[in-house]
Amino acid sequence: MLLNNPDDYNYWRDEKLANALTKLDNCVVEIRNPLALTTAEKDQIQRLCQHNNFALIQTQPQADYSHSIVQLNQQLGLIAPDNHLFVSNDTLAHITPTSDKQQGEFIPYTTKSIGWHTDGYYNPLEQRIRSFSLFCVNPASSGGENSWLDNDILYILLRQQNPEAADLLTRTDAMTIPAHSENGKILRPKSVGAIFMPDHNQLYLRYTQRKKYVQFTDEVVAAVALLDDILAKGSAYHFQHLMAKNQGIICNNVIHKRSGFVDDKSNPRLLLRGRYFVKV
Repeated sequence: MLLNNPDDYNYWRDEKLANALTKLDNCVVEIRNPLALTTAEKDQIQRLCQHNNFALIQTQPQADYSHSIVQLNQQLGLIAPDNHLFVSNDTLAHITPTSDKQQGEFIPYTTKSIGWHTDGYYNPLEQRIRSFSLFCVNPASSGGENSWLDNDILYILLRQQNPEAADLLTRTDAMTIPAHSENGKILRPKSVGAIFMPDHNQLYLRYTQRKKYVQFTDEVVAAVALLDDILAKGSAYHFQHLMAKNQGIICNNVIHKRSGFVDDKSNPRLLLRGRYFVKV
């Protein structure tokens, strides 16, 4: 197994670091028509996701953004969407500030900053989110910058600094997300699992810094603090980008965060997000 076989891990680590890109300009794919990807465009996106677990895309203005993004994702094999709370009929979540009280309890639908997390960290492990796309239809007046880091690189940085901490975060009881319920009805069951775990001999990360609704076993608290420290300090492998209109990211559920923003209520920030159970 990748995580507990030193030879397999060392080979994977060396190959990962050798192929990892650190300049954002090298990770951008220009899309001529998202409804009909060229072979070169598709290959470039998949190659970037294989080596760096993400690709940035840039398109021309679209008549129907939802349709275009769904069609683009399907051409990449992203055909198993997660129909989580607030997903529209187009299988995408429309991430924009809301006046709806129930939806407004979830930070993505506000102007607040969001700490480091992977998408669907609260999902049952059999419904783990392996990829997502996030596309900017309209940016905020100011702010709303996204930051992210390849999960594989995060694990490598942690293991280089403290192998014991990396091992502790693979405990199957490391992180618990309590059930989410309203008016006595459970909308989402309790989720218990590791933070780093093997997934078809690849690495999977399930994590959030939103500690208010998260429980860690006592044994892993110090390791979690070290993980947070690595995320906060930054590295050559950390990326930051304020997405402009017609830009997006397609990724294998990399750990990411968002800064707070100021919005124009007459022209609000809108991003379209799709979550999927398969990798790119």
